[in-house]
Amino acid sequence: MSETIDFIIVGGGISGRLMQLALQNQGGTTLVFDEANSNQSSIVAAGLANPLVGKFFTIGWRANEFFNGLTDFYQDLENRLDAHFYKPCTMRRIIASAGEQNIWLSKAHQTKYVGFCDFSPEPILGLDTNFGILNVHQGGELDTRLFLNACYKNLPTEDDKFDFTQLNMAENRYGNLKFKHIIFCEGYKVMENSYFNTLLNVVPTKGELIEIDTELAPEGDVYLGSVFLQHLYDKRWRVGSTYSQGDSSPLPTEMMKNDLLVKLDKTLCLPYKLIEHYCGIRPASIDRKPILGTHPMHKNMHLVNGMGSKAVSLAPLLTQEMSEYL
Repeated sequence: MSETIDFIIVGGGISGRLMQLALQNQGGTTLVFDEANSNQSSIVAAGLANPLVGKFFTIGWRANEFFNGLTDFYQDLENRLDAHFYKPCTMRRIIASAGEQNIWLSKAHQTKYVGFCDFSPEPILGLDTNFGILNVHQGGELDTRLFLNACYKNLPTEDDKFDFTQLNMAENRYGNLKFKHIIFCEGYKVMENSYFNTLLNVVPTKGELIEIDTELAPEGDVYLGSVFLQHLYDKRWRVGSTYSQGDSSPLPTEMMKNDLLVKLDKTLCLPYKLIEHYCGIRPASIDRKPILGTHPMHKNMHLVNGMGSKAVSLAPLLTQEMSEYL
């Protein structure tokens, strides 16, 4: 007799695991198909939850909903998974020019910024802060590697590549496993999924990062300038990230490394040593909005995708909403 499960989830990155946790909260039985080392984009991600987006100091889409209670959400998960992987932090957004300063001053009085941002003229040793900085509140950092390892250890997982030839939607069966629903959280690999790849405008977007050693004091764990600088430990900082839309090549490039170094030199005024250079590929929709929903022909086949670099902040609420919908 074959086993029956409520939800199969294909993909064990940030979105897939948060989807699994949300469904378990609703009382569902789950199984994630997550081939070892297949979630490189989540593993190498900076894991930043930042309510302020773009160079024009824009408060992100549904920011109040996404960031209200975000720290409590991840701290509850830490207790549940018996691991420490999330840290709330204030990010320091460097104002790079008089023009940027004017943009901020034109928005500073708007009520939507209250609680998220405040201006500081105080210099930060080692950074070009001549035009001041914005303290960005309610953000945080998810150590994606620790989070995914904790999920792998504690949550039902099939350490194998999902084989589409074993999927029988007419019988709601994968091999000998019967299911009620199947949810694809594959990231950019959805382009190889014949059920969805003709329905979506998802493009692979490669992000490259470097790690450096420098004497910059971590008075803030994350500095946002021409690049972001994220303190890791001791003298080690992560610097990123590039944005190469349509690029799914698996290796980092010399061109993007040089691009990061040029931008880093505009922000950091201290000597540094380049330690490491790597990349990850994330999914992005054309309008950069996440994509969640049900297949038009298969009413128990669903999709969670398009979170891009914002999965840490978007996925907690969106996967909860998806679980309630299901």
